[in-house]
Amino acid sequence: MCNMSTGGGTEMGDADDAFGEGDSDGDGRIACGPSNTTVPVPVCVDGPPVLPLWRQTRAEFTDPWPAEWTLALGYSCPEDAVPTMSAADFRRLPLAAPVLRLQPDRGWVLVNKETVVMTDPAEQTLRTDLLGYGVDVVATPASYRYDFGDGSADLVTTSPGHAWPDHDTYHFYERLGTVQVTLTTTWKGRYRVDGTTVWRDINGTATTSTTSAPFTVEERRSRLVDDLCTDIPKPDDC
Repeated sequence: MCNMSTGGGTEMGDADDAFGEGDSDGDGRIACGPSNTTVPVPVCVDGPPVLPLWRQTRAEFTDPWPAEWTLALGYSCPEDAVPTMSAADFRRLPLAAPVLRLQPDRGWVLVNKETVVMTDPAEQTLRTDLLGYGVDVVATPASYRYDFGDGSADLVTTSPGHAWPDHDTYHFYERLGTVQVTLTTTWKGRYRVDGTTVWRDINGTATTSTTSAPFTVEERRSRLVDDLCTDIPKPDDC
């Protein structure tokens, strides 16, 4: 078999040798002779392509070898041997749910007033293995879904949110009661296999969820009183 050049009716293999004359220059390579086809050369990411394999066959060992070589295996790239991280592999990683923060965060919020929600947009770096290869994985938040626990439509956004007064992720509760907020984060990922320098995107996403402690939606009214409500004992009109 021969694993040199692209074929296509030209001399394959060692250009320093002539077909049929063996390894005249002692470099371990010979001219393979003309082939019966051409092989396109791929553009590889991790390095030069691995050369194709060509072969000659004959029915009997006494028969002459055919004039042309036949393609046995085309070009391949170094990355073809690298294991692929699937979406299922990605979802099995121990991704930590980002912290959900509320503002105000005091155990109760006012009805018909903005309740601000926000989270941490930090990437996560993880280490795992695929088919015996060590793999670095970087997970990045892609989007956030907030369920406000009151039956309203979920808020879906790519913003991690900001504190008041620069807030851009918030909700108005319209009914009194006890609720919880659930944040579901969708993650995209990329990975790099040990021994390579290329980061590859993962074809799929993973999700994490976290839920706040219960809090109440209340209505508060103000009125004038005679004394300070912080007095002890507390005045009767407080």
